[in-house]
Amino acid sequence: MPEARELMQKAFACIDVETSVSKAVESLLDSAGQVLAVFEGRRFKGLITAQSVACLFNSDRPPELENAGDLLIEPCPEILPETDLAGVLAALQQHPVLAVKLKRGKLEGVITGPLLALKLAVFAYELEKELDAVIACSSDEILIADREGRILRANRQFEENFGVSLDAVLGKTVYELEEKRIFYPSVTRLVLDKKEVQTVIQSRRDGRKLLATGTPAFNDNGSVFRVVVNTRDITKLNSLKQKLEESELLKNRYRQELVELRQGYLGSGDLIAESPVMADLIKVAQKIAVVDSTVLLTGESGVGKGIIARFIHSISPRSAKPFTVVNCGAIPENLLESELFGYAGGAFTGALKEGKIGKLELANEGTLFLDEITDLPLNLQVKLLHVIQDGVISRVGSTRETKLNLRFIAATNRDIAALVHEGKFREDLYFRLDVIPLLVPPLRERREDIRKLTGAFIEKLNRRYQRDKTFSEAAMTILENYHWPGNVRELENLVERMIIVVEADNITPLNLPGYLLGGDKKESVLQKVGTDLPSLKEALDRLEKDLLSQALQRCRTTYEIAEVLQIDQSTVVRKLRKHNLAAEK
Repeated sequence: MPEARELMQKAFACIDVETSVSKAVESLLDSAGQVLAVFEGRRFKGLITAQSVACLFNSDRPPELENAGDLLIEPCPEILPETDLAGVLAALQQHPVLAVKLKRGKLEGVITGPLLALKLAVFAYELEKELDAVIACSSDEILIADREGRILRANRQFEENFGVSLDAVLGKTVYELEEKRIFYPSVTRLVLDKKEVQTVIQSRRDGRKLLATGTPAFNDNGSVFRVVVNTRDITKLNSLKQKLEESELLKNRYRQELVELRQGYLGSGDLIAESPVMADLIKVAQKIAVVDSTVLLTGESGVGKGIIARFIHSISPRSAKPFTVVNCGAIPENLLESELFGYAGGAFTGALKEGKIGKLELANEGTLFLDEITDLPLNLQVKLLHVIQDGVISRVGSTRETKLNLRFIAATNRDIAALVHEGKFREDLYFRLDVIPLLVPPLRERREDIRKLTGAFIEKLNRRYQRDKTFSEAAMTILENYHWPGNVRELENLVERMIIVVEADNITPLNLPGYLLGGDKKESVLQKVGTDLPSLKEALDRLEKDLLSQALQRCRTTYEIAEVLQIDQSTVVRKLRKHNLAAEK
């Protein structure tokens, strides 16, 4: 609301209090707004207006007038510059002219009725332009109706939302437009009926949904003065939300693949299948890769079930889509459901307010590999069965269903059929997973693969650790004859340990752990391989270092080591220093 300082006339005519009456009247007629400010020196004395002078001369007995001081309005009406419009109007009802003065008495300006009308007209015009700009520039629809429901204003967004020109609705009541089903229900009608904010969803014939909110503006007596309606196309919002979710899903997929790359989960190189049994397995995998049937991989721990799963995905039509891994045994049971299915914002204490996408959604359009599937709790087995059958999930804490298109590959190193018999795994889920069973053979049943696997590991690990190590033929023969209870994983771990620990570039049988040299065979390993023998001094040094290394693992102090090896403690300290080994004293 404007104040007096915005409504006053700052340039006004001034005369001295001793000015003659005739001169004062002449100045009054020439002044803007026909008002004079009278001063005595620099001191403000009062105002003279044409109306006040006319009243004096039109009286039955005009007073004797000597100078301008006799023409002053008594008392002079005064207001402060910060007086609001309501105060100005109230003062003007008592006096036709107002002096706008500071508290210390300085005259700032004058206000008259005609001047105020002109100022308010300009002010109203500027407000009208501003209001038009606000309404026109809004990306949402804005509609303003009076207390009768008659539409006073609307912007062009109304035309886009309802397909009706503004000329056809301005001046019409919302009751008429509701009857014609231009919009239904009318949120303006609801606001006028209930005299409070109302929100409704309006449907268009083209299927679009509009969210309309009506807000009442009240008079001082509590009656509705205007209704302001804001309408937004929530179909567009839903589309933007969907695009945002897709972007978030893509970001999470990239993050998942980056984590897998960092963890080295993408395998140890090309799939190696020199043995007949592995060659047959690969042929079957190639046949089933082109279809979406569920695959159940079984076999001992460390045989490479994850590598086979990735191989199937890489040659399938889904190869360009995500390959998402879930280790059911590595995630705590209380977190596994939210990890798989995701959760809505605020679903539980500690949940992210924006929610989280689960692994099932991350794998959409691609392949989900469920490792250690037999560790999945029974309650989640039911939900997983529903997903496999119907392809629909709901996040934890949400009722919204999401349609998925997934291929499932599961793996376990346990006897899943026995677990079904014992009631520890659901039979219906087992049959859903066991569409195409693949048994990955242990490494001892495919010894033809050991040499090539070892070579692949050496090449990869040499590159990783910037080494140039090789295995001697004798050491390679020992690896080929070992039974490998830990399978491919154990072989890779052994190769990595040898490349890191062994100082020589050529790794010989004497560098290998003692358990690889044992067994029921009567022949010694050295007799069996018969080649690549080191010098006696080198062999004794390596044997001494290996012996001390094993003693360090078993004993806590050098005194214990001396007692076990039956040598002096000082000798132990000296030899440990010689081989760069450390121990407590």
